[in-house]
Amino acid sequence: MAIVLIGLSWGAVYVPAGRGDAEAMQAIAKSIGWAVPSSAPCDGTWMGVSCNEIGRVTSIVVTHAGLHGVLNGSDLGKLTFLSNLDLSFNGLIGHLPLLPTPHQHLRNIDLSSNSLTRILGGFFAALPALEAIALDNNDMLLLWDQRDLVTCSALRSFSANNASVYDNFPNFFGDVALFPALARNRMSGAVSTGFGANSNIKYLDVGGQHNDRDKITGCLDLFIPDMVNLVEAHLDHSGFFGPLPDVTKLVNLRVFDASYNDLCGHPKFAPGTAVTLDGNPNVGFAC
Repeated sequence: MAIVLIGLSWGAVYVPAGRGDAEAMQAIAKSIGWAVPSSAPCDGTWMGVSCNEIGRVTSIVVTHAGLHGVLNGSDLGKLTFLSNLDLSFNGLIGHLPLLPTPHQHLRNIDLSSNSLTRILGGFFAALPALEAIALDNNDMLLLWDQRDLVTCSALRSFSANNASVYDNFPNFFGDVALFPALARNRMSGAVSTGFGANSNIKYLDVGGQHNDRDKITGCLDLFIPDMVNLVEAHLDHSGFFGPLPDVTKLVNLRVFDASYNDLCGHPKFAPGTAVTLDGNPNVGFAC
């Protein structure tokens, strides 16, 4: 029988760990090559595993551990009290784990710096409590067709920098209250007029795409001025064209990098904004 230790003082009380959690954790460990010291994940010997007072696994943080394999959604879904999952900087492969039923507690996921290849449709629909997800430095040649992402009403941060994303810019992100970080991928296509208008988006990072032929394009003055909560915008090394946006009314804006595009016109920024416009030879001249 698996047990969990409550507290660290002399005379501490033990309670049984959930049998389902123990079996699920053992299956996960086997599938990703995790050398664990016992069969009881809540006995204090599984480094990076936290449990609650009733013996349910609540957090898994195992980074830089040389793990390799496929993370099974059926096993992960059995950890119904899990709120935090961090398996970054390992060697996980395949698609992201698709949970069979909605998970009511999983809020934070960090699977960055692995070798994951795609997100299956329905992945986000099974995560109604999700607040932050990091997928940076993976091999996701295809990422989108994930309209169910907008069902994650609590989502605040989506990061997939340098994840080999090769697809069109996901304009549906403008309908989600999150911080999209999608820099250094291979995306192309136009950012639509009104993207992120009156949204809660504070950080927009789509700069440095590694696409030699097609780039992310669009007119900045048709969407940036209406992103009323924007704090930082990183739009460098892209294909944006036309006049610089008048963002004097964006009182929260602190960083604006639109270097190496095809912009023109005179800068109009509120005082205190750090502006980078190198590589736009027509800036300072009428369009």
